Amino acid sequence: MKGSNLFYIAVTATVLLSCSVVSHGGSRGAAADPTVRAAKYYPTPERATFLYTEGLKNSLMHGDPRRSAALFGEVLKLDSLHAPTYYELANLFAQTPQQAIPYSRNALRLDSANTWYLTQLGQLYLGTKAYDSALRVYNKLLKLAPGNPDNYVRLAALYEQQGQPFSAISVLDTAETRFGIIEGVSGYKRQLLINVKLYDKALREAKELTANFPYDASNFVALAETYAAIGRDSLALDAYKQARTLSPNNTQVLVSLNEFYKRRGDDVNFLSTARQLFEANDIPLETKIDFFKEITSSKDFYRANFFQINNLISDLAIKNPNDFRITQLYGNHLISSGNLEGALQLYKSHVTDSAPQREVFTEILDMESYLKHPDSVAKYTTLALEKFPSDPEFYLRKGFGMFYFMEDYAGAEKEFLKALKLTRTDSLRSVIYGTLGDNRQKMEDGPGAYGYYRKGLKYDPDNSMILNNYSYYLSEKDEKLSLADKMSEKACELSPNNPTYLDTRAWVLFKLGRYEEAKTLMQQALALDQSGSDELFLHYGDILYALKDNFMAVFYWEKAREKGYDSEEIDKRLKQVETK
Repeated sequence: MKGSNLFYIAVTATVLLSCSVVSHGGSRGAAADPTVRAAKYYPTPERATFLYTEGLKNSLMHGDPRRSAALFGEVLKLDSLHAPTYYELANLFAQTPQQAIPYSRNALRLDSANTWYLTQLGQLYLGTKAYDSALRVYNKLLKLAPGNPDNYVRLAALYEQQGQPFSAISVLDTAETRFGIIEGVSGYKRQLLINVKLYDKALREAKELTANFPYDASNFVALAETYAAIGRDSLALDAYKQARTLSPNNTQVLVSLNEFYKRRGDDVNFLSTARQLFEANDIPLETKIDFFKEITSSKDFYRANFFQINNLISDLAIKNPNDFRITQLYGNHLISSGNLEGALQLYKSHVTDSAPQREVFTEILDMESYLKHPDSVAKYTTLALEKFPSDPEFYLRKGFGMFYFMEDYAGAEKEFLKALKLTRTDSLRSVIYGTLGDNRQKMEDGPGAYGYYRKGLKYDPDNSMILNNYSYYLSEKDEKLSLADKMSEKACELSPNNPTYLDTRAWVLFKLGRYEEAKTLMQQALALDQSGSDELFLHYGDILYALKDNFMAVFYWEKAREKGYDSEEIDKRLKQVETK
């Protein structure tokens, strides 16, 4: 355990009475309180005591901090030097230490040797991170109440926080001299010694701990961690072995050993102990999930230790078949291993759950779309819509299935329009209108497409996809080229280094006769493109041809043919060169 963590534990291990209260004293309601009225019948000296006692009783028995604060306020009206009242008010305001501190200071001012008051003020200073003030208080407490070991730990933690580890060690030495070996104090001291590289002394402390408490597995863990800190791994493993002999199923021993293997880069034993930890029932499932995500975040580590990681997630999936978080982790693992069919079967097994997760369907649809299974896409979008009839995403997915796989553009438009009716955000409305415009282009209805594009841009003027597609289709038809020029320029500004948008921009410039600019941009598009788009090669060839570079134009047209572009179109272009 690091020193900073120990400091946090030390300063937060305080016990304060905590309630939510309101400001006391001077309350008009206090005069109507029957206890206040009754107090009038007591002689003046006893009246304050009576009200103070009633305030305490109310706090302890009825838990009404507002009334207690009012009663304590009445006490201070009668006796402004009543220290216990200030102390109790500070307790009432303990959850807001800044409010409580003035009361606590007043109590201590009136009775400076009272260790209860000192302890309270020290804890309040810790709560407000006034560590310099807290340090003074705990130094005074140590003189007035040297028999409380907690004060030594807090004072040591404060010295550590102030960057004075040797003073902290000295305080803990004093505690051990007075009280003997205390496990928690010794563990803290040992970590401080390691932090300041006093390894021999730290080792001596750890050995004394195991000698004094030989049947406590955690002490052997402390010894193992000390050996590990000074690089004596074989002795550390011996100490871990003793710890496990004493407590074979001790989770904390396994956690420490697992961390030891991790730091040493011993992946086999690291994952072996991790599997044992995954079997432990006292470790929260959330912790196991976070652990698995962490160890699979590195692709290299994942590949190198695939089979052991497979065992981990398989165990989790078997033990938690109804936790969808585990299903997703296991599904992602299967996808990473290339087992798409296994992942599909896993998700499909959850379709009939009494309350299926929408992600079950989105995962299935993503995979079926990737595998180009139109029948399955249609089937599972229909099932999804039965379960989630108000979810626009599934209408969109159904429309995309018709668009890409069945080329049923009229049917796709109907589904996109259904999604549009259910959409609640302008950004998604813009996306859907853009999709409707692309769909209309497939239907060879340019005016209809442009109408949809314009509506999409009203909802989101910065929709770069619409800006790009709208400008491209205008340029293809040699229509409104100045508008296409502005839109393609904006699309490239919104999404720089996008090869598709650069291609459109270059093509618009080509149509405007700005060939050199078009050539430069098309070169950038080709350099950035990772897809090997045949259209980019074709366009570059056309631009080169316009610049009278026939040789390179033919080269890029042939590259387009190689990438799959229509041979008849390529032949038409080649004939143009031959006739010149």
